[in-house]
Amino acid sequence: MTGRQDDVGRTLRSLLLEETSAMPVDTHNAALGLRRRIAHTRKRRRVTLAVAASVAAAVVATAVGGWLGVDKADDPAQNPEQPEAVAGEFLDAYGSFDADRALTYLTTDAIAQGVVEEDRTTLEQLRLGIASERALGYKQTIHGCEHQGNSASGVSLRCAFDFHAIRSDEIGLGPYTGNYWSLTVRDGKIVSARREVEFMASGFSDQIWEPFHAWVSIEHPDDVVAMYTDESNERVTEDSNRLWEQRTAEYAAVVTQNLDAYPLDQPEVAAYVAQLESICSAAQANLSEEIQAIPDPPNQPAQIEAHERIMRETIPQLRALTVPEAVRWPYEGRAFPLMEAFSQFGNVNKVPPDERQLETLLLSRIRLIPGLDKC
Repeated sequence: MTGRQDDVGRTLRSLLLEETSAMPVDTHNAALGLRRRIAHTRKRRRVTLAVAASVAAAVVATAVGGWLGVDKADDPAQNPEQPEAVAGEFLDAYGSFDADRALTYLTTDAIAQGVVEEDRTTLEQLRLGIASERALGYKQTIHGCEHQGNSASGVSLRCAFDFHAIRSDEIGLGPYTGNYWSLTVRDGKIVSARREVEFMASGFSDQIWEPFHAWVSIEHPDDVVAMYTDESNERVTEDSNRLWEQRTAEYAAVVTQNLDAYPLDQPEVAAYVAQLESICSAAQANLSEEIQAIPDPPNQPAQIEAHERIMRETIPQLRALTVPEAVRWPYEGRAFPLMEAFSQFGNVNKVPPDERQLETLLLSRIRLIPGLDKC
């Protein structure tokens, strides 16, 4: 044992002797007091006492018949982990739609305050909300949790994530960035959990939410009231969840239909595609002129910025055309949103200019669509 370990041992032994020498005591309050004192000591010796505190908890539980025992309705079955680990486990459970496991990390107060949304304040509402995420095709990728500070409420964490929803991954859009979870962890439990989504700035609203809402409104108008509380919020019930799962799958299939299914032999569709080609050809000529005027070529960041800007300028011209009903949703639900995603990529993702790369995957998806191969 090192000198530091011996010092830790003496600290813990002193704390244990103080608590046990005055017995009988209110064991629950004694345990809470011991936990607070160990936490205070941990601030001075973070690395060493992180392990020692777990040892102390086990010793106390054995010595006094379970001072630190947990309540089944409100506490995990195992000893509390570090806050980051607790947050990670909760987010993994939520992202895999495992409501039972997610609930083991939440206090009743956290649920009462609303988890994720302010109106999810009961177990039933939270379970329905998690089921709703599955129905919407929600997928999240967590990029780690940053410590935001300590308070009487607990340890505050901010966990950044990207997400897909309404089957955006199947459509070829997203993931959508700039989102985060705000979690507060105390004594191995989450006492507050809120999710902040960049609904507008990430492009999700323009590229996915609004086109899907338009499609439902036109193709399935009788479902609107059952699926939405208003244009910006989904209704969360068992019946609405079934509809969301059904309609999002149908929508993804409609907007990603095989190119061979495009009825290019129809005069109206052929004329529309020709109009798209004309606009895109003009845009391509403008881009070539701008690239030639860039000093000291090849200046890749400048070329990429020019390409994105001209795409932004071209989209309104394309959208102004009347889309034939036979191909309406492949263009309004996928082609134009793909162009929006490409044209806004630098702004949305905040990539430093010297690290920019042309988004060739998005561009290739755009250019495979009839009429857009020159855009």
